[in-house]
Amino acid sequence: MIKHLIVEAESDKLFIQTFLRHENLNLQLNIDVATPQDLEPTAYTTKQAVLQQLPRLVKLLETGQVSHIGILVDMDFTDKTDIKTQNLRQISERLNPLGFYQCPQQNDELGIYFENLDYDNPIGVWLMPNNQDEGYLETWIKMTMPTNEQNHFGQIENFIHSLGTSHFKNPTTSLDKARIYTWLATQSKPTQDLSKALALADPNTATYQNFKNWLITTFG
Repeated sequence: MIKHLIVEAESDKLFIQTFLRHENLNLQLNIDVATPQDLEPTAYTTKQAVLQQLPRLVKLLETGQVSHIGILVDMDFTDKTDIKTQNLRQISERLNPLGFYQCPQQNDELGIYFENLDYDNPIGVWLMPNNQDEGYLETWIKMTMPTNEQNHFGQIENFIHSLGTSHFKNPTTSLDKARIYTWLATQSKPTQDLSKALALADPNTATYQNFKNWLITTFG
């Protein structure tokens, strides 16, 4: 059976592939990168491109060609009043007509699931960074940073702060990215590859463990 994880960007795909190797998880995933449609590029985002893949994959679920489905998207939205609710609403609007409904659970930090009783496996959803807070893969990296890197990262934050934010197109979305990429660029082996951050991450943090367990639960 084929297991499909849909992500927004090539950097997400590379990061997850590296994470699986780093943790010796042999989940045999097909990781698909969903890109915005060429037509009406202003009307589609990478997140919408991910959600547009769901009806096609559920159809393959019906025919037995796919056994497991997961999606990983950033926790962001233009309406800042309740970002998590807005994201879940978007996903529910795609999955509810297909017969999949969100499973009630006490702790969404462990991952979010949509089930249909006609199928053995629920669809797993991970909202980067931790299913609770606004952010991206870069925010996840920040949340899993070990204590021995905090002083170095604090210097990076002060440097970024000293530059101001007027040059950013969107300061809210750009700051974590700028901090993490600068932090990686000032390591003993400078890099701009987000997957290299796994060698520096603290695997004992809740964010790290919850993401690992979500992958195992969704695709194991």
